[in-house]
Amino acid sequence: MITDREFTHFWTNAQRSLRSYAFYLCRDPLLIDDLVQQTALQAWGGRHGLRPDSNVRAWLFAILRNCHFSQRRRRKYEVEDPDGTLVENFAVHPTYYAERDLADVSVAFQELPENQRQALTHTALRGLSYAETARLCACKEGTIKSRVARARQRLLELVDPAAPRSQVRAAY
Repeated sequence: MITDREFTHFWTNAQRSLRSYAFYLCRDPLLIDDLVQQTALQAWGGRHGLRPDSNVRAWLFAILRNCHFSQRRRRKYEVEDPDGTLVENFAVHPTYYAERDLADVSVAFQELPENQRQALTHTALRGLSYAETARLCACKEGTIKSRVARARQRLLELVDPAAPRSQVRAAY
């Protein structure tokens, strides 16, 4: 694992080259800063996974390239609406479905057995690891994994009864 100081050194040395590469990829001076900043955020978040013998510069360029392609994919589905006329013409407010879906999930969540609800709450909502959850619930880690898997499967079945079994398994 490299230290924060070493990572900062690599970052400052590569920043000018990253900006040049960003310009090469997108040809839009307005997007260069966004790409480089997104690269910085993702690299900073993943810096602890780097080993001292890692090629940090190549890793930074790969992150930048992937950020660029992700932005292009997202942009394909976006519609420009600078004055908000399209949003005003929606028949249903965009948050309506989210509120309804959240209510459905809340009802389904309460129907889960207590031990599954507890395991799912600790891992999915509180962000605890399986091992930490196992210690809290005084059981083995494999038991927690099983409870979480069954809880996710049951939740999907309750919320969307038409979901095929293969989709239920692929949901987590």
